[in-house]
Amino acid sequence: MTYLILARDGTSQIVLKRDSEDAAEKKARELKEMGWFEVEVREDKAGNATATALTGRPQTLQ
Repeated sequence: MTYLILARDGTSQIVLKRDSEDAAEKKARELKEMGWFEVEVREDKAGNATATALTGRPQTLQ
C-alpha cells in the first residue's frame, strides 16, 4: 500500500509518497522537526490522482 505525506511551510504545500506506513511516519516526523506544519499521513486509496483531489491542484509526488 502507498502512503501520502502532506505538509505546509507557510508559502508552499508538498505531497510526498512512501511505500510503507513506517517510512511515511518517519518522514512526517522529520518534516515537523524542520518546521513544516499541518503534516498529515494518508493512505493513497485512489492512486496518483489523490494528490490533486486532496489539494485541488496538481502536485509533484516525490
